[in-house]
This record gives sequence, C-alpha cells and structure tokens, in this order.
Amino acid sequence: MAFKQPLADLMRPASLDQMVGQEHLLAPGRPLYQIITEHLAVSLLLWGPPGSGKTTLAYVMSQTLQLPFEKFNASIQNKGQLQKLVDAHPDESFVLLLDEIHRLTKPLQDYLLPYLENGHILLVGTTTENPIMAIQPAIRSRCQIFEFFPIGAKAIEPVLVRAAADHLGFTLPPEQAHAIANSGNGDVRVSLNILDTLHAMHPKGLTMKDIADFARNQHFAFDKDATRHYDYLSAFQDSIEGSDADAALYYLAVILKSGDLESVVRRLKDSAALDVGLADPARATQVITLANTALEIGLPRASTHVAMATILLAVAPRSDSAMQAYYQAAKDAEHPASHPMPKYLQDSHYRGAAKLRGAGVMQNMFDLPHKIARQEYLPKDLVGKHYYLPAPNQAEQKLYAQYQALFKYIYQQPFVPTKFADHFEHFTSGHIK
Repeated sequence: MAFKQPLADLMRPASLDQMVGQEHLLAPGRPLYQIITEHLAVSLLLWGPPGSGKTTLAYVMSQTLQLPFEKFNASIQNKGQLQKLVDAHPDESFVLLLDEIHRLTKPLQDYLLPYLENGHILLVGTTTENPIMAIQPAIRSRCQIFEFFPIGAKAIEPVLVRAAADHLGFTLPPEQAHAIANSGNGDVRVSLNILDTLHAMHPKGLTMKDIADFARNQHFAFDKDATRHYDYLSAFQDSIEGSDADAALYYLAVILKSGDLESVVRRLKDSAALDVGLADPARATQVITLANTALEIGLPRASTHVAMATILLAVAPRSDSAMQAYYQAAKDAEHPASHPMPKYLQDSHYRGAAKLRGAGVMQNMFDLPHKIARQEYLPKDLVGKHYYLPAPNQAEQKLYAQYQALFKYIYQQPFVPTKFADHFEHFTSGHIK
C-alpha cells in the first residue's frame, strides 16, 4: 500500500506569500518579513499556540535563505542526535528548527552556543511557553523573540478550500470550510487534518452534519470561532484578576466544554504568580498544586479541581511586587559588565582559581552568628539599591521588615528605600493574554 502524505504536509507553505496569519510580523515592512526577505542571519525564538505557523516559518526561512533545513526536538532527542545534524553540514551554515526549546538541557545548550556564535547554525527555536520565563538567558540573548497568535477562522478557510480542490479533488463549500476552520481552534494543521479525515470518511460527499458530529466526538470547538476560544481564555484570566469569581467560573465552564483543560491550567499557574504572588504565597502554591492534580486526573472530574483553584485566586489578595522587582533588576542587568561582582563570588572550584583570578575568601555562613555572612554580594555600585517594594498587605509588610533587617545586618548601613521613576506597565507584555 502506497504511503499517503498528510494533507497538512502537502499544504505547507514554501514562501512568505503563502503563509497565513501573523500579519503583525509577516506583512511587508514588519519585523520578521524584513529579517527573512533581506536575508539577515538572525536566530529566532518563536512562541505561541500549536499550529500558528512557527515550524512553517522555519522551513520558509531555510527556503528563502537557500540553506539546508534540519529539525531537532529538545523533548525526545539527545546530544548525540544533535551532533549528527551538525556533522552533516561541516562546511556550511544551516537552519535548525529546535522544537520544544524550553526543554533544552544545560549540556545541549553548552554544545549549541558556539555554533550560534560563529553562525554555523541559524536557530529557529519554537515553544508554546513564554521564553522570558522558560528559556535560559544564554540562548535568549542570542535570538530575537517573536510571539505568534492563534490564526482566525477567516484566514484558515481559503487554505481549506484550496486543499480540497488541489489535493482531494472536490469543491469545499464556504459554510463547510468555516465549520472546519472553527473546529481547528486557530490551528491550521489541525483544521487540515480534520478535512483530510472527513474526506476519507465521506468520499462521496460531505455534509454540515458530518462535520458537526465529527467535531463533537473529537471534542473540537465546532460551535464557536477559534478566535472566540482565546477570547474566553482571556476573559477567564481577566475575571480572576478582577476578583470576580462568578464571571471566572462561567468562562471556565465555557472553556472546559471544549475540552481545553491544558490552557486553563496554564492560565491558573500564570495568575498564581502574577496576580497573587507575595500577597499570599501559600495560596499561590495551593493553586499550582490543584492545577497539576487536574492534569493528572483529567476531565470531567478535574473540573472541580480547577474550579476550586479559580475561586481561591479570585478572592485572594493582589500583589505584583515580585514582577516589578524583577523588572527593576532586569534594567540593571542589561549591562552586567558595568557592574562587576565581588571577586569572592566568582567560581573558585577549579585548581588555581584564587591565584589566577585574585579571588577573595568567601565566608562560610554556617560559622557565623545567625548563619549570615556580613559581606557584600551586590556589585559595589549597586549596594543600597532595593528592587523590592512591597504591596500594602499584611503578608508582605512582614516580609518587607525581614528584607530590611537582613540588608542592615549584612551591609551594616541604614536601609533607604529606592524610589523608582518609572513603573513596569510595559513589561506586562510577558503576561499571557
């Protein structure tokens, strides 16, 4: 029996003008369009939901730049397999699609970095996770980061119509194309797979009832636009942030009817840290535990676990102080060479380190009163700058008192709160929306 190539592979774009969606990046004059059409050798980190075109863009990039294309999955492949890909191109650069890059281990990172530095590998790392949170700085700093969004049904419909005409030999009516596109939840590949399967099941003719029955049996979101599904996810998290438990529970129920437990869990975990944070760390931990348990149990019983987590989050006190503290520290960290660390903090585990680097002696905290070493840890020019400013809640006021006391003891100088001129509002682009 001859091998049948999947419809999604047959329809994979080979050039930018064949891609659908992501106009904010791929329309003429937009960032990714410029990088690819001007043949700039830039490594990329692409993050967003499945089926939004991340893998396709890597392939299009290799075609446009006329470079070999290789694939590697950080979840299931090892260093030996990556080394074989590199060895296969000893004298030429190539585009490496690195899927699930957030799972890249430290040894793989160390192996990969020199090839990124010398241009041997043009990396396109793809992930569904926020790279700011999930990917190591060593990789991030060598890549440009771009976010991909779900593709609307209207953009997917013409792809389905063309696929039916060019590869399946029939004309797909607009209403059927719309129904199948909706069922794919913003994922072009899923939509094409649905079309391919439906045609195999009903080769003599397809009806709207056939599509609806199939979508319902497979738990696809037939009854709402793909973009609406992500609207509901956004409304769910916004309702939690707005402390409206009833609204959050309503949107939760709508989402779970489509079977999308994974996105709910992701939003709950995100909200636990970003919205509750240090105002009630114990509650944030409870929510994360409930979310993890929900994934283990699965629907329908997991609905109770995520409902409980939703209520806990909605009625919890609010604090974004940890996020703001990181933002202020990140601004100073943009130029680490300008803030040299104390020499005794540098790695001294190898033989001759003290002589080679002139490192001082690191005090052993366990030999000292209160198990705290009175020595500077910050770069000298940053001593006295305090990134953490507490939210006005009881838990953080207690934490802040301890924060101040530790500084005064370690540095033996008064604690003067830092006044920051700006707020971190623009940093919330890392927030999942």
